Amino acid sequence: MDTLSTLFGSTLRVKMMRLFLFNPDSAFDVEHIRAKTDAKPRDIEKEVAAFKKIGLVRQSKLIRLVSAKKGKKVVEKKKKVKAFSLDSKFEFREELSDFLVRTHSLENRTIVKKLEKAGRIKAVLVSGIFMKDADARIDLFVVGDNVKASALERVVRGIESDMGKDIRYSVLSAPDFAYRKSMNDKLIRDVLDYPHTILVDKIGIARA
Repeated sequence: MDTLSTLFGSTLRVKMMRLFLFNPDSAFDVEHIRAKTDAKPRDIEKEVAAFKKIGLVRQSKLIRLVSAKKGKKVVEKKKKVKAFSLDSKFEFREELSDFLVRTHSLENRTIVKKLEKAGRIKAVLVSGIFMKDADARIDLFVVGDNVKASALERVVRGIESDMGKDIRYSVLSAPDFAYRKSMNDKLIRDVLDYPHTILVDKIGIARA
């Protein structure tokens, strides 16, 4: 992220650009952006103001359910909040989106390094959002032994924060992968039949 942070001014700016550009049909309020980026509300509002100024995002209203105390009871009520979404008229939308997808490939080594902390990784394949392919079944495919679910979940959440989009992922043990491969499993075929990049291959996944 360091290269992009230098180019665009901050890590938060890059995360927020990805959030809006990779989710063009979604609107986000400050609280949602905070949850996705782990940033302070005032910093988010500063970036949103800059985005609005150049026409990258537009403002709208969003209905949220908020909890409030009513006597001894906690009730939910609807509240209108400011929300922001990608402005489809932004002149450089496609170019900027393409650039952000391509530059993430520079961080593939980091993804692998983090995944290796979750278990004995045998294969890692990226697809979907990493290849700008919305039709792909998954974005991240991992084969490994003794993979700790909690550790893998933390890695995925970190990738989602950087990418600005939820990551669809699947993890299989090496024996499970070998069995599914021998059965011409639909998941394996769906993964390999779509555009993808193999980051780690210790089990011959490229020949599947």
